[in-house]
Order: sequence, then C-alpha cells, then structure tokens
Amino acid sequence: MRRLSELIEGLPGLLPAAVPEREITHLTADSRQVRPGSLFVAWRGHTTDGHTFIPEAIERGAVAILAEVPVSVPDEVVFLQSTSSRLSYAHLCSRWFDQPQKRLHIVGITGTNGKSSTAYYLYHLWQGLGYKAGLIGTVFCLAGPEKLPATLTTPDSFELYRLLRYFADQGVERVAMEVSSIALDQHRTAGITFAGALFTNLSHDHLDYHKTFIAYRDAKKRLFDELSPKSFALTNIDDRNGLFMLQNTSAERYTYSVESLGTFSLRLESSDLWGLSYSLLLELGSEKRQGRWERLQAEVSSLHAALIGRFQAYNLLAAVGGAFLSEGPLPEKAARELWLKLAHRSTTLKTLPGRLEPVFLNQGRVGLVDYAHTPDAVEKVLEALRPLVPNGGKLIVVLGAGGNRDRTKRAPMARAAAQHADLVVLTSDNPRYEDPMAILAEMYDPLPASVKNRILRIADRAEAIRTAVQLAPPHSLVAILGKGHETYQEIAGVKYPFSDVAILQACQEVPYAG
Repeated sequence: MRRLSELIEGLPGLLPAAVPEREITHLTADSRQVRPGSLFVAWRGHTTDGHTFIPEAIERGAVAILAEVPVSVPDEVVFLQSTSSRLSYAHLCSRWFDQPQKRLHIVGITGTNGKSSTAYYLYHLWQGLGYKAGLIGTVFCLAGPEKLPATLTTPDSFELYRLLRYFADQGVERVAMEVSSIALDQHRTAGITFAGALFTNLSHDHLDYHKTFIAYRDAKKRLFDELSPKSFALTNIDDRNGLFMLQNTSAERYTYSVESLGTFSLRLESSDLWGLSYSLLLELGSEKRQGRWERLQAEVSSLHAALIGRFQAYNLLAAVGGAFLSEGPLPEKAARELWLKLAHRSTTLKTLPGRLEPVFLNQGRVGLVDYAHTPDAVEKVLEALRPLVPNGGKLIVVLGAGGNRDRTKRAPMARAAAQHADLVVLTSDNPRYEDPMAILAEMYDPLPASVKNRILRIADRAEAIRTAVQLAPPHSLVAILGKGHETYQEIAGVKYPFSDVAILQACQEVPYAG
C-alpha cells in the first residue's frame, strides 16, 4: 500500500493540480487487473485507447485515474492528468517497487540483431568474474543460475520493475538487459540510470510500429541520448549507424570493430562448424575523458569459442567490451589482468538457445535453428553458413514471416534466402490472424523468375522442415530460420506447442530422398 501523495510527488509528466489523499493498494495499466484501491493509468496505445477502459476501471474499484486527456470521474475518484501517461507510469512503477534500479549496475543492449546473444554473453562474463548477474532478454531471464520466463524483449514497466526488485532482493549485482526500440519509444525503461549501453547494429525491422526507418533508428538512439556522464557508451563502428548513436551522448564513448580498429577489436582467424578462432585487441587512450583511463594496449591471441557464424564475433566482442568497461577506471596492471581474464573467459561462451543452435542429422548433415527474422539477419546468417557447407553438400533454408507484423520485410527476407541458398522452403512462421498462403505469396511473388525454380512453398511448418531434411544431400546444412527459441506457433489467436528444434530432432534419422 502506498499513499497517493508519495507516489506522485515530482512525478514526470504530471500536470499541477490539488490532489486529495488516497491509499493506493495496487497500480496497473490493465483495466482487467484493477481491484478496489487501484490507481489505473490510461494512454493512447498503438492499436487501442486506454481511456476507453476508464469506466470499467472505476467500476472495478479504482480510486484514482491518471490519463492524458480530461475525463469525467465520480467525486470519490481522484483524477490526475499527465502529458505522457507512459512516462509517468514507468516512474510510478519504479516508486511502487522502491526504486530497485538504484541497487543494480544495469547495462542496456540495443540494436536490430544480436541483442539476445550479446546480453547472454555479458551475463556469463560477469558470472565468471564472480558477480551474481541478471539477464533480461527475449529468450528468458536469469537471476544468477535461476531461470525465469520472458514475455517481451523488454517487459512492461510494471513487470520490469518487479523483476528488478526481485533481482535486487536476490543479491544480483549486475544486469544485462535487452532494450527494444518499442520499449524506448514507450518509455518502459524510464527511471533507469543505465551504467552503460551497447549498440549492435541497425537494419530493417519493426516498421509496422515505427512507420519509418528514421523513427526506428531515433528510438534506438534514445538509449544513448539519455545516458549520464558517469555511464559508458559502446558502439559497433562497422555498422554505418554506429557512430550516429554516439552523437550528443553525455556518456564516455568507446567503439568495437571486427573490420578495423576500435577501442576493442577482434581479428577473426577462422570460422567453421566448430566455432571461431580469434585474437582480441584492446586499444585505450584516444577515448580518454576526465582522466578515466591511461593509454593501454593489450592483445590476446590463439583463442577459440564454440560459436557458429562470423556475426557471433561481434556479439562476443561487444560483451567483452561491456564487461571490461563495467569495471570502471583501473590502474594499468589491473586493467591488463582484467583484459586477459575476459579474453580467456570468452572461450567458454556457449550459443544461446535458438541462435544457430545445431542439431546433428544422419549422413553428415547438420540442422541449424536460428531466430533470424529480418532481411539483414537472414543475410548475415546465410553469409556465415555458405562457406561452411562441406564439399558435395548444399545449403537448404526453411523460412517464414510473421503475420500481422511488418509486411515490407517479407519479400526482402525471401530474396536474401534465395541469394545464398541452394534451395528455399517458404513456410509459416506465426501467421497469427493472416492467411499463411497470402503471406507466402508476398514472399514468393516478387522474386525474380530465375530463382523461383529453387523455391518451394509449404504452409505447414513441420512438413516444411521434414521436406527440407529429405531434400538435403549428405553433408548439407539445413537452416531453419525465424522462430529460434520459440516453443509455440501462434495461429488465429491460439499459441500451439511447436519447436523447430524438436521437429529437427525427430528428423535425425530421415534419409536423403534424392
């Protein structure tokens, strides 16, 4: 229970008004969860307007309403108005859970691809340094070794702050957190002072929500714009938007690169189905601000990690850089020791479930399940796999596109697959409320006639996977893209149990039918 006056004192976005005192027993933005004594927060959503649910909230017992437009309420109900209900709500949630973020060192990871893997690797590096670490991500959340379910890439503000409070109460010290563009646009993370932020890359995604690429990019940039001078900002300078993310940030700026030299660099020596062989180079000095670092160069070579795909080099490097910067300024000897420890710890990193997760099939064939669901991600995964195909084998790809989501990426995803694969099986992803065959038509029809003889369309995803295995000659790679770690398929509002990994495992003894 909280006093209303304590919750709203100095609340960002709140318009001045005389407010009578109330005892608040619950806080929610979901009218279905309102109970007697609740403070209900309403805003205009992407598809619905929360203001329309205010009468229902009052009927369920709400004693206070916070909204963005004036609304008539009974005399016994307190009405509050905000210029941004989402912003106010995030800060209310922070206060409801006693500002747990202040007890945690939180590093945010944003970008189109690689967020989940980078956050997962950062979590493991911290664990290796002796910290009790937490992870907030798309696949799952972790509090030390304890696995918790994940709902969204970045949870709703109430769930986010409840999770942070749980972390703090369990003795978690450091948190690696995926931060999505939609969460940033909706102020879900408002109130968190990030210790640092990492940028992975930027490509086509979520335009059903953001409408334009510029709006999508600028939403990502908000994470860096809001960093404090005590924070660090680490960006991928091999991405053309990498340096843009650092513009106007108050944080200390650092870079990483696989193609050139950054503060943190990785020289990739080889990449195959057994993993990456690489060297790590640290170059500190050019980014020195406020005496934080002395000039320092250090290199560790002859490293190997069981991570498949060249793009994983970026995720590994970003995580190593983030772990190093989280330690703050160190004397030269201590910094060198830390760099050496992190470099060797990087060799123990394991693939996140559903991120090029291997399933070994008969006849020397390998299935690989990956979450790639954007044109750039499909391109990068297949570019990484193409040179790994053994002599005599083929690269077979199973690919779908989600329903009721960004339609503009469907054809580019199919083109990327057709460009790199020997055979593509187009299939359902999560069709949701769309006709699967209509989605496949949007992927298939724009393709040039020259590649259509290498494209199959099979709406049933399990059948599509089995067919891909049957058509894969010995020593082939079969890439199943789009759903990755997901254990369901959403059709017409129902989530049915479904796992790409489980389907592949059931096909392990299916022979080549050629």
